[in-house]
Amino acid sequence: MNLSKLRLITILFILLGSIIVGYIKNSQLNEVELVSGLGIDQLDDQYVVTLQVFNPSANQKNSVDPTGGFTYTQKGKTIPEAIEKIKKETLKEPILDTLQVVTLSERLVKEEGLNETLDFLVRNPRVPASINTIIVKNDRPELFLTLFTPQEKLTALYTNTMLKNSKEVWGNLVNSSSERILSYLTDHTSDIIIPYVEIHGDIDKGMTKGNIEEFSPAAHISLEGFATFKGEKFSSYLTNEESNSLALMKGIDQVVNISAPCPDSDDEFTMNTISTSSSLKAETQPVSFRVKVKVKGNLEQIGCGKDLTKLSLKNTLKSQLEKKIKADIEAVIKKAQEDGTDVLGLKDALYRQEPNIWAKKRNEKDFLSNVNVDTSVNVEFIRFGHIKQ
Repeated sequence: MNLSKLRLITILFILLGSIIVGYIKNSQLNEVELVSGLGIDQLDDQYVVTLQVFNPSANQKNSVDPTGGFTYTQKGKTIPEAIEKIKKETLKEPILDTLQVVTLSERLVKEEGLNETLDFLVRNPRVPASINTIIVKNDRPELFLTLFTPQEKLTALYTNTMLKNSKEVWGNLVNSSSERILSYLTDHTSDIIIPYVEIHGDIDKGMTKGNIEEFSPAAHISLEGFATFKGEKFSSYLTNEESNSLALMKGIDQVVNISAPCPDSDDEFTMNTISTSSSLKAETQPVSFRVKVKVKGNLEQIGCGKDLTKLSLKNTLKSQLEKKIKADIEAVIKKAQEDGTDVLGLKDALYRQEPNIWAKKRNEKDFLSNVNVDTSVNVEFIRFGHIKQ
């Protein structure tokens, strides 16, 4: 056999192999559904489960199909039963290994709590351990997973983008995998927080392709802040600003803009932080806590005065910003104490720093509700930027 014939046969085998591999892959894709989002709700003592699945043709390279996926919803006495009904409806095996996010309804976490859902997520070997969990405020996960989003073809993918972008402000607090949540519930030394999202605008229009065909979408979703829990059950929502303050108290090194009012006018000035830090110290006689916060940043814009060469003006602005941050922190602490939640981690600080005192206090119901938490804030300006003329 000469060399030219050998090359021809080799090329034919390569082409035949490519055709066979492609056929096998297509056959496999025709038999499975790759799940991107899992939504769990509860209605009339039944779980309402929604699966958002990838549309393979829309997720191919250079695809122009705006429909990135499809959703299927079924009810069941258990979550696996509802998923099995979806499987019978689609005649395909739902693959949970590709999950991007788990969305829970406000109704579910208020009425039933987290334990049953966590049990399913942790025990199911097909659910990735690192997948984040979010709460959908006011609306059903089914609606959330059906919306068209302009930045990503699937809301599950867009949610992941939002969570990644929020780490500059909230750090690892946005990491809310089922295993992480379960570990907090098991330790009993700190209450958990879970990020929540809201749907804004016209939801009906947001569920059509028209939502991504105009410059201003009729509906959009936003990552608003954290939902707080008392044990396994939902307690309250923290606003975006309150969530920022909580992250600051918990030692997240933030990059964020902080504004404060001018001392002698209705204008405001803004500092862009370049580093933040905090410490939480437990005191024992009586049991109390001390939070110290340090913030360094650049003064970006000011309408309070023009002569920044004066030390007195710099000190005044520094004092104004410290008062603003301190007031925001104390408001979050007050809200947590009124709710009876320990989102700051006071119990954990007492457990780690004063284990003997913790052993005596741990069985006292709501002993943290009236405990004193002293706060101090130190601001340092590194650079002065734009001055409003």
